[in-house]
Amino acid sequence: MESPRRLNHLVEVFQGNKPLVQGLVVLFLEHTPGLLDELVAIIRAGNLRDFHGVAFRLKSNLRVLGYPEIRDQVEALSGSFRQGVPYEKLEREVTELEDAVRDACLHLSHQ
Repeated sequence: MESPRRLNHLVEVFQGNKPLVQGLVVLFLEHTPGLLDELVAIIRAGNLRDFHGVAFRLKSNLRVLGYPEIRDQVEALSGSFRQGVPYEKLEREVTELEDAVRDACLHLSHQ
C-alpha cells in the first residue's frame, strides 16, 4: 500500500484541502473495519439479503480513499457469493480481503 502517495494525490484532488482529506481518513478508520466485520459475518451466515448494502458501502469507502485493488477484491468476492459459493470455498478470499483492509487501515492510522 502506498498510502503517503495516495494521500498526497487526494490532497491534490481536493485542491489542497488537507483538513478534508484528514476527515476522510478519520471516517474511513472509524467505519471501514466495522463494515469489513459485518461483511465477513454476512458471508459466513450465507445472508445474501443483507450483503449488497454492506458490500456497496465498503467498496465506496475504498474508492474514496484510493484503494481500487481492494475494492476489486470485494467485487470478486461479491460475484462468487452472489453465485452461491459457500463460505468454506471463499475462506481464502475472505482472509485476503481482511488482511488487505486491515493493512490499509494500519497504514492510514500512521499518517
